[in-house]
Amino acid sequence: MRRVLHSDQDESPPGRTGYRGWRRLAVLAVAPLLALPSTAASAQGVWLTLPQMPTARAYLAGAAAKCPEGLHGTCVYAVGADAKLEAYSPAVGTWATLPPLKTPRSNLASTTAPCPGGVRGDCVYAIGGLVGGTTTLATVEAYSTETNAWLTLPSLPGGPRASLGAATAPCPTGVGGLRGTCVYALGGTTLTGGDPILTRVEAYSPATNTWATVSSLQTARSGLGATGAPCPGDLGLRGTCVYAVGGGNTGDAALITAEVYSPGLDGWQPLPDMPTERGLTAAATAPCPDGMTDGCVYAVGGTNGADNLAALDAYSPVTNAWVTLPPMPTARRALAAAAAPCPKTRRSDCVYALGGIPGADETPTARAEAFAIEGSEQRPGNDQPPQRPTQPGAVTPPGGGQQQNPAGQTRPDQQQRPPAAAQQPGGAQRHPARPDQQQAQPGTGQQQKPGQRPPAKPGQRPSGKPAQKPSTKPAPDTSPQENLEDELPFVRPPLEESDGSSQEFEPSAR
Repeated sequence: MRRVLHSDQDESPPGRTGYRGWRRLAVLAVAPLLALPSTAASAQGVWLTLPQMPTARAYLAGAAAKCPEGLHGTCVYAVGADAKLEAYSPAVGTWATLPPLKTPRSNLASTTAPCPGGVRGDCVYAIGGLVGGTTTLATVEAYSTETNAWLTLPSLPGGPRASLGAATAPCPTGVGGLRGTCVYALGGTTLTGGDPILTRVEAYSPATNTWATVSSLQTARSGLGATGAPCPGDLGLRGTCVYAVGGGNTGDAALITAEVYSPGLDGWQPLPDMPTERGLTAAATAPCPDGMTDGCVYAVGGTNGADNLAALDAYSPVTNAWVTLPPMPTARRALAAAAAPCPKTRRSDCVYALGGIPGADETPTARAEAFAIEGSEQRPGNDQPPQRPTQPGAVTPPGGGQQQNPAGQTRPDQQQRPPAAAQQPGGAQRHPARPDQQQAQPGTGQQQKPGQRPPAKPGQRPSGKPAQKPSTKPAPDTSPQENLEDELPFVRPPLEESDGSSQEFEPSAR
């Protein structure tokens, strides 16, 4: 095993990105976690205060993936806001500084998915973003956890955008060039034109190294949270879906709405409104709190347009309803979120909240906090992500095949539940659902009559909205160029350029 050198030196001053050719993994000297302070104790979970990130930053992105060599288990990655890539290992209790992005940027999106081009293992994707506060990017890069290096991928086909969301789920059915597991890029802003806030959704297939445009969001969103999670069976959907929560647009500084995309049907449906309107927010998928069925979508922090939020809300696809959970110790906007095992003092799953802006000005924070989910305890040593299918990019759906849409099958605009047997598989395990694995809808553990909606839990809102027919064509999002940066929500002030570089490689041609 390669020796890892420890260092507490960084040639760059705070907030700058001047690298001097990092070519190794620099593990920062952080004291081991003997005991973690906690706040907001609740039967649903407790917040933990973690070692701070090496770099204070906001308008960053977050993801969870296997740790690189030198760390252990599953890591939480803090991506961008300049060229920075830093990883926190819950098993070791330390942060590490990794090779920087090729293109420094803020307001980007990130997710974890299989690597492209025959590269083994998982990659952390960095999608789109903003340079200098005015220039949006179509740039896409991927960090390989196996090689500790960045790859340059095909650019977003619809052009540059920032403040977008990203999620991982099975590729849509019947969309040319896409196969296996896909990376989805949702919404965002171009900063220019008459309709700068986008409904655009694009999907990238690592198996084919191809982008394609899929059905558009029903609501234009910038500064949204996005994640892949089990589909809401109450809406007649199965498998793994893509969720878009909150955000803002030129009409609403902070949205209270959320919507869900079915890859099998290539269509979007509205969800019940969140308990909290929020823009500049983040989202992650993790096990539900004790008393709820597994696989929840967590909406973390943000702003309501006037104040920073500490709010943590969770959506259960089984009950099709939201619950309010204990708030973060630090209210903040423009943060990142990810789900991973909790630090070594707890054998449970955590939702991590990284960085952001806690005050009224644009001063970022290095704070890292984690919500330890009650009832998500893991078996000893279970700090590795589940194994993927052996074929790169392959998805193993229930029943041996991905959800199809032959003539006569229920579409997302039809409020029809799947058969009870499909809703209530026995022996469901309390483990987080991986967004790149097609799964049957988890059950509630309670017997229900066919077609009956599960009762809402106290404090949960019913949908109150009829399902809508999903859009089949992307909505136009381009128009004559016009500078609207002063009017647009959820973009950061100018970003200093980086002169850093690192040793990296390109994916092999297929």
